[in-house]
Amino acid sequence: MSKEPDPLPLTALVLAGGAGRRMGGRDKGWLMYREQPLIRHALATVQARAQEVLISANRSLDAYQSLGHRIIRDAREGFCGPLQGMLAGLDAMHTEWLACVPVDCPALPTDLLDRLWQSRGDRQLVIAGDDSGTTPVVALLHGSLRDSLADYLDSGARSVRGWMQNIPHNLLRLTPEELHNINRPEDLE
Repeated sequence: MSKEPDPLPLTALVLAGGAGRRMGGRDKGWLMYREQPLIRHALATVQARAQEVLISANRSLDAYQSLGHRIIRDAREGFCGPLQGMLAGLDAMHTEWLACVPVDCPALPTDLLDRLWQSRGDRQLVIAGDDSGTTPVVALLHGSLRDSLADYLDSGARSVRGWMQNIPHNLLRLTPEELHNINRPEDLE
C-alpha cells in the first residue's frame, strides 16, 4: 500500500470572488461544467497537496462555507479584481507560499501544485503560461511579495500582469488546454 505524499509547505487559494460580468453576473464557482460546479474542479486541483485551502469569495458565502474550507473576502468593496483576492490570501495564509488558481480553469493538471513548487528555483514568483503568453492568476507567490502587492493596489492599479511584470519570476509551461478558462456562457458547452 502506497502512502499519500505529505502536503507541500504552501497554502492554496481558489480565486472565486469575481463579479462574473461576462457571465451575466452569475457566480462562476457554482456554474456547472461536466456535471460539477466549477469550484469542485478547482478544489480537485489543489486540496490533496496544500497544507490549507482558502476560497476567496465575495458572495454565495454559505455555499462556499459548506465545502469545508476557510473563506476569505476582499478587504475592499466592489469586485476590484483577482489581486484583491491574492492580497487577502497572503494576509490569511499560515505558510510562506501561496499557490493561486482561478475558479474558472477546470482543466488545470492535478499535479499543478507540485509543478509550481518545483519551478520556483530562487524566485519569489512562478507564473503559469503557454506559447501565447502567461495566465498570471495561476501562480505561486512568496509571502514577502505582500507589501509590494498592497502598495500596487493602494496606487489604484488593478492589473495582475502590471504588478507581476517587474517581479523576477519563473515560468511554468502548461498547455493551452490546461489553461483554458470559462469566461462566457458558451465556454460551458
